Amino acid sequence: MNIHHRRSYSQRSIVIGLIVLAIVGIGLFLYSRLSSTTDTATLKTTDKPTEVSEDTKPKTIQVHLPGADPIDAIIEDYNDPSSLWVVASKDHPLSRQDYRPDDLVFLKDDSRTDKSQDERSLREIAVSDYHAMMDEAKKLGYDLMIGSGFRSYNLQKLYYTNYVAKSGEAAANKYSAKPGSSEHQTGLAADVAPRSMECYISVCFGDMAAGKWIAENSYKYGFIVRYPADKTEITKYQYEPWHLRYVGIPLATALHQSNLTLDEAYPYLQTARDELIKSGKITVQP
Repeated sequence: MNIHHRRSYSQRSIVIGLIVLAIVGIGLFLYSRLSSTTDTATLKTTDKPTEVSEDTKPKTIQVHLPGADPIDAIIEDYNDPSSLWVVASKDHPLSRQDYRPDDLVFLKDDSRTDKSQDERSLREIAVSDYHAMMDEAKKLGYDLMIGSGFRSYNLQKLYYTNYVAKSGEAAANKYSAKPGSSEHQTGLAADVAPRSMECYISVCFGDMAAGKWIAENSYKYGFIVRYPADKTEITKYQYEPWHLRYVGIPLATALHQSNLTLDEAYPYLQTARDELIKSGKITVQP
């Protein structure tokens, strides 16, 4: 091979080598960029918060009373005597006759000695709001006290038996609950009255300024007038402006807005209870 051919071959080899190096370099460069992009995308994906499907998010179960703002259902079995929303009535007697709350608190706003300490007691859950209501009433000039709070099954039986002996069963049933059907046994009912004893546990309390204030404002403290004058056919009891029932501020407000009694709200509470059971939030003993 002559010198010219050797020089030409050498030059071609150099050019080919440079081309190969260029291709390799470009390949490495592209691979590096691709790897960097992939890592960044992976990092971004990892850093992004995990989104929860609407179907898997925990849902708040609510009670929707007609004409009222919806309220969150409390996580309880409303058929249990200890439930804040239990309905005790002629149609719905308590499920346990021997029920006695284990959180009764003595109310120190009654200095009389002719009542048992039980009857001057309410469940702890109601006490703070009860005192707040009484304190506000007193500021306005209404000096009220509790006439009767918790009553045991046996005490209610004694009262009912005496009323029947005095007035007959038909008359007694209009104003006294049979034992096992009284709200007083829940520890959430309070008969309020003026300390002066004027219109004590009497319909005329509803005509007094104090009675009117209670009717218009008790819901703000979680209480309702349980047996209103215009709902006697529903409650199956005569008008009792003194008889208050604690259900908590949310439900009391919803009842006030809807103008429903607790009896009328019962189906809506049961719907919420069924949803609580279905969702597994509560279990109910058979």
